[in-house]
Formats: sequence, structure tokens, C-alpha cells
Amino acid sequence: MRVFINDKAVECESGATLTALLEANGVATDNVAVALDFEVIHREAWDATTPQEGSSIIIIKASQGG
Repeated sequence: MRVFINDKAVECESGATLTALLEANGVATDNVAVALDFEVIHREAWDATTPQEGSSIIIIKASQGG
């Protein structure tokens, strides 16, 4: 199955959870927000959320600066 992480096409197994997909693609999950098809998914729901074929996953990393 093909999904898009920050507009980059990646292949994954059908039924893979959001957590598994992020880990398999080396995405550090500390201090990030994740949107699936333009809807923010709370971290507690990542293990129960399964993207569909063609889903868009946006990773937003928190940063600080001045």
C-alpha cells in the first residue's frame, strides 16, 4: 500500500498502524504532531489508527527559538 509522509511516497503493509508506519520510516516521535488526511491525530490514538491507500500523513516537529 502507498501512503505519503510529508509529500513523500512510501510503501507499507495494509493495516499498519500509524505508530508502526512512523517507526518503520525512522520518524522520531518525540515532540511531533501528526495529521492524517488533514486531521490531527492525538498520540493516544496512533496505535489504533490505520491509514488507507493514498493517505497523506503530515509530521510537524515542535521547535523553539528566539
